[in-house]
Amino acid sequence: MKTGVTFNYSGAHVLVTGGSNGIGLATAKAFQQAGAKVVITGRKASATDYEHDLSGLDYRALDVSSHTALSDLAESLDALDILINNAGGAQADEWGSEGFDASLNINLASAFHLSSACKPLLENSQIDGGASVIGIASMTTYFGYEWTPGYGAAKAGLSQLMKTLGISWGPAGIRANAVAAGFTRTNLTAPVFEHMPEMVEAMYPRQGLKRAGTPEDIAAAVLFLTSPAASWITGQTLAVDGGYSTAMA
Repeated sequence: MKTGVTFNYSGAHVLVTGGSNGIGLATAKAFQQAGAKVVITGRKASATDYEHDLSGLDYRALDVSSHTALSDLAESLDALDILINNAGGAQADEWGSEGFDASLNINLASAFHLSSACKPLLENSQIDGGASVIGIASMTTYFGYEWTPGYGAAKAGLSQLMKTLGISWGPAGIRANAVAAGFTRTNLTAPVFEHMPEMVEAMYPRQGLKRAGTPEDIAAAVLFLTSPAASWITGQTLAVDGGYSTAMA
């Protein structure tokens, strides 16, 4: 977590999909450091299959494209206060029908189905500020990119889904918001930073803050939105992007 910023999530139960790497891992560790009991998911069979340390996190292998697997995960939980729908990613050929459909399923449909399966647990939450569902969106929520027609549509849909959940589930004490992450240094974007530095540099002129984001930048926003400090915030998408989305092209 950011220096000088502290949260207290003692006793809270948190689920972070795709919590084995990148933004998901930073978010899971931030909740863990704040005292929460954290379940994370990943695609590998075991936590020991990862090179980095996942100790203290309850790891579950998960295929987010499987409705059965999502339902089984929800049923395996004894309690849940906060759900972070972070798992996802662009597909190899999103202009092909299979790639496009897969991207919608992985990035959008999975968030809907898991959130729905977890709703009874969230309704029973007694956490201060109310239970929360968070969707990790991106700059493709706002802008079109020619190589990600499926991913972009899914991330825009994820923002809209959080609006709908915020309105629909508010009476049950459940808040729903999204965090639209700007260009962030993760394992997924590492090849861009390494092999396409000109693309990275081209982003900085339209940013107010001239640097790439870190997973911890996104995690800090997530912890704020799920905290009592944000107890009257729901159905919103918070851009955490160094100001990229506020500037003219």
